[in-house]
Amino acid sequence: MTSSTTRRCKFAVLILLVAFGGCHKGQEPAQTNAGPTSQTETRPEAIVVPEKPAFEGQIEHVSMYPVPNRREDLAVSLVVTVRNSGLASVAQDWNLEVSSPGRRFPTVVQPVHISGYAELPGTNGPKVDLAKEDLALKTAGVAIAKGAIVKGVLTCVVPKTSESEISNNNTSLTVNFKDSQGNQYHTRKYLIGSKVK
Repeated sequence: MTSSTTRRCKFAVLILLVAFGGCHKGQEPAQTNAGPTSQTETRPEAIVVPEKPAFEGQIEHVSMYPVPNRREDLAVSLVVTVRNSGLASVAQDWNLEVSSPGRRFPTVVQPVHISGYAELPGTNGPKVDLAKEDLALKTAGVAIAKGAIVKGVLTCVVPKTSESEISNNNTSLTVNFKDSQGNQYHTRKYLIGSKVK
């Protein structure tokens, strides 16, 4: 074998090796991402409803008496409880709605803040500090927690009214208030009495 033939053979072998190597690489299976995939799948998102306060108020007792030194006006003191089953919130914007058959429109009055010691309406317990038991003040500064119950006194003055005008003629009392988000609440109507025939 001549040297030129030997060179040609080596060259042919080299070409075969390169060609074989290229064919071998071309036959490798394509890589698949069998491992964990990135979380790009679209899943339906859960609708999150924000929690809100859920108050429930109830008038437990009512006491009526003429306003001292203003006997033409009637003071109405109410023992009211407020329960919250939702998000913690203050209770505010209290008012008393007086609906009477003798009035064309209900009278709505704001609570007044009084001080001194008195027995709570409807109880035979010891006298309490009315300023500390003022429900409007108790619930305005401190939020009522979820599951909590707050009890206090609201005193309102109904002008130009006497106790006899509203005590026995199906007059109803409703306390209205709001939470910190502006949602409005009403106690169940408290019926004072029915006229005796």
